[in-house]
Amino acid sequence: MKVTLEQIDELRNRVNVTYEEAKSTLEKNDGDLIKSIIELEKGKGTRGNEKNRRGEGFTSFANRLLQLRFSVKNKNENTLINVPLVLVLVTFVMAFWVVIFGLILAVLTSCKIKVFRDKNSVNINGIKRNMKETVEKIKVKSEEIIKEDAEIKEEKYYESDDMENEIIIE
Repeated sequence: MKVTLEQIDELRNRVNVTYEEAKSTLEKNDGDLIKSIIELEKGKGTRGNEKNRRGEGFTSFANRLLQLRFSVKNKNENTLINVPLVLVLVTFVMAFWVVIFGLILAVLTSCKIKVFRDKNSVNINGIKRNMKETVEKIKVKSEEIIKEDAEIKEEKYYESDDMENEIIIE
């Protein structure tokens, strides 16, 4: 069956695809618009899931990266430094000599340097959740402030109107 340009345009309007994808899907489904829409939406659903999996991959990578800790303990097993390894790496990039000096000092004073995975560390999902809650609180509070400000301005407007309409004769 021959597919018309109108059919392709209609399919492209309903499902965000290229002309080539729309034409081949319509030809495959003998010009049936509904079957073509369903097929393309199913295909998009799987692509969306792939993107979602990639996002989960980044989140799990970031979580694993945040679990790595850098610890320095002295001879008496007192913890001198216990920070995320990411912080040490960023400091290393920005202030190379400071990190090198600190490591040499730790080795000379017989400190134990340890890089380990902390299962109870901060994770990305917790950070996202905290940020969403904070943003929501800020939105609610700012709406309250704006509403109160509008009420105050309205009251002042009516008060000033009353003053302008008064005529005082002594």
